Amino acid sequence: MFILIALITGLIAGFASDRYITGWLESSQLHIIGIPTLVGVGNATNVTFITFSNGGPESNTSVTLDGAVSGLTDTNGMLTLMVNATTGGSINISAAKEDYRNATSYITAIPGLVISSVPASLPSNTATFVTFSVTSLGKPVGDVLVNLSGAGISLDGITNTNGEIVMQVNPPKTGTIYAAARKKDYTEGSTKITSTSQETLNISSSQSTVTVNVPIYITFTVTASGSTVRDALVNLEGAATGSGITNQNGQVILLVNPISAGGITATATKNGFSMGTMNLGASGQQSLGVSANPSNLSNGENSYVTFTVKSRGYAVSGATVSVSGGGISTDGVTNSAGQVTLELNAQDYGTIRVTARKTGFFDGLTTIEH
Repeated sequence: MFILIALITGLIAGFASDRYITGWLESSQLHIIGIPTLVGVGNATNVTFITFSNGGPESNTSVTLDGAVSGLTDTNGMLTLMVNATTGGSINISAAKEDYRNATSYITAIPGLVISSVPASLPSNTATFVTFSVTSLGKPVGDVLVNLSGAGISLDGITNTNGEIVMQVNPPKTGTIYAAARKKDYTEGSTKITSTSQETLNISSSQSTVTVNVPIYITFTVTASGSTVRDALVNLEGAATGSGITNQNGQVILLVNPISAGGITATATKNGFSMGTMNLGASGQQSLGVSANPSNLSNGENSYVTFTVKSRGYAVSGATVSVSGGGISTDGVTNSAGQVTLELNAQDYGTIRVTARKTGFFDGLTTIEH
């Protein structure tokens, strides 16, 4: 406001000086000017009208546009009106105040440019193709200069015959990007694009540890701000490698087969997002332990023996228990409690061997007396 008043004061002083020099400035004569002097057809524009006489502003002056829109100036001699021209040409302005001679002037309505962008928001530090469309009175306009400024960028381009231009925009900062459309004999059009900070991807997995040389399918889920993210690249590095793209649920299933003990880093990347990472641990194979109850058999008698398989004190399900020797050859698979019960009948002398096996574990061994 202060800048506008200073600008207007200078205009009035210059106007008065010119009139004084020419010798026809009268103390009772009103004068009026409009800023801007050009408005776009079909574009509602705020125009500030300034009334003055004898080098000073005139308040309470009635301003009329073509006998329709009107109002009174304020203490600074200013009045801002919304002008929405429907056709091109001159719009007549009149200023009237009691005991003053009326003033007349005009502003000119010419076709106005309208610019739009798709998308209207984009992430910072990411190259994004933005399509700008420029029209006037509902029709595309070619050969229009499109200028971008703000958020650390400055770009120019010219629209094609369809009134469009595609620009690759990669703002280094967040904030507002101003897009201006300019062409001779048209009023300027403008729009804004928002450069936002990048969201950070989060990655999680269905399993946090794996075993060396034991392939396993693991589901990785990628999210951002609590929502799943599709088409994100999940990449594995370290003790195991692999990659895949998330589906519409933000998930990808990868076969993980570590070749050595150590860490596995899973990263999630997608254009427009900051990278997300997580770590998995790959450990060496564990050993199985197997015990029998009872641990002694009588030859020629059927006995039910319960075998229990554990590793590091935890029951191991799905382990195969094989019994051989003493005329016995049978096997079974442990349940969720790590146990399996087998019916045994030793017929011959010799060692009865018991072996517990499961992929990813070293075999467990024991014997049964008889």
